[in-house]
Amino acid sequence: YIVRGYGRDDRIVYGSGGVIPTGAIAARAETLFERDEIAYVHVRSARNNCYQCRIDRA
Repeated sequence: YIVRGYGRDDRIVYGSGGVIPTGAIAARAETLFERDEIAYVHVRSARNNCYQCRIDRA
């Protein structure tokens, strides 16, 4: 899956995206949330870039 961070302005935080194995998605989201500029994370299909889900900060 592609896991990518977005800012409070609903724009991609460039440099935050990467192709991540299914079992590592939660850990990658936690790592991204260490960055203050990331408000939420999208999980997308690595094949077609289709939206799968959004992960919000706790």
